[in-house]
Amino acid sequence: MFKKILVIIVAAAVYLHFYPNAELTAWYNEQIGSAKQNFSEIADTKARVAPSKILTVLQPEFKKYSKREVAYVESIAASRDELRLFYDEYCPNLKTNTRLRRAYLQQVCDTVDQYRIL
Repeated sequence: MFKKILVIIVAAAVYLHFYPNAELTAWYNEQIGSAKQNFSEIADTKARVAPSKILTVLQPEFKKYSKREVAYVESIAASRDELRLFYDEYCPNLKTNTRLRRAYLQQVCDTVDQYRIL
């Protein structure tokens, strides 16, 4: 069974090497690009923390936050891109944020700093 699959793979590789098809090559390059993008999102360390980890750590503190502030923190932690944008804009110099009180901004930034992947 394994031998038959291996023969089919080798035959397909030889055929595609000597008789390239423009449509197939375009599809292959698209699939490779998509796979690389998905893998880079998974393995990306620029965000330095999993967004869900912020919500898990700050969950006990949400009792003190207003509903708007909790919703804002949840929207920040929705994706790595949002988290990265928030961190780059507010955390390095604790720039004032109109949607989050300074003490809570400090907590969110400290949580991100605490769980950095080095």
